[in-house]
Amino acid sequence: MVVIVKIRLRIPRFAPLAAVACLALCASSTADMPPALAIRVAIPEPDPRIARLERFFHKYHCPAPLHVSDYLHAADDNQLDYRLLPAISIRETRCGVEQAENNWWGFHNGDFSFSSVEEGIEFMANRLAEHPYYRGKTLLEKLFTYNPLPAYPGEVTRIMSQVEDSAWVGPLGGESSAQEPRNGPSAIKAK
Repeated sequence: MVVIVKIRLRIPRFAPLAAVACLALCASSTADMPPALAIRVAIPEPDPRIARLERFFHKYHCPAPLHVSDYLHAADDNQLDYRLLPAISIRETRCGVEQAENNWWGFHNGDFSFSSVEEGIEFMANRLAEHPYYRGKTLLEKLFTYNPLPAYPGEVTRIMSQVEDSAWVGPLGGESSAQEPRNGPSAIKAK
């Protein structure tokens, strides 16, 4: 059995007006509210110099830790080319393999000591940027002042260029060539 019930709704005459007023009230109350906080999180791009220095140090079989962030901070703080100190460390001590007392840069013919490699990086960067012997000089002039052998500036700048060299990735992978670059790890002789 089906029962049909008719319900008659009686809508007062002011109902449509009340609905419009309600919508207006809701709209104005939200319009008066401060906008939702839009939080923008800037995700920094990774510094490409990190990968370049890591690849460079691995190419030369440098011992860990590589101190990449220390080199970058010191170079940035002292407005030096970020490749300078790593290249000097390769040329002077094969990145610390042939060093004493955390002196990876052969400073004072290797007779100078640092309490840590990090301290040495900071000292050397500041020295090459601010010491009267080096301040205001070009890169080649700084290198010649650091070591007055006529070939020294060219040796270090060739090593510096290998940081940017993407043609030879090195023994740790990626693309490799049949031979290492002309001025690669085997071309550097310890002093």
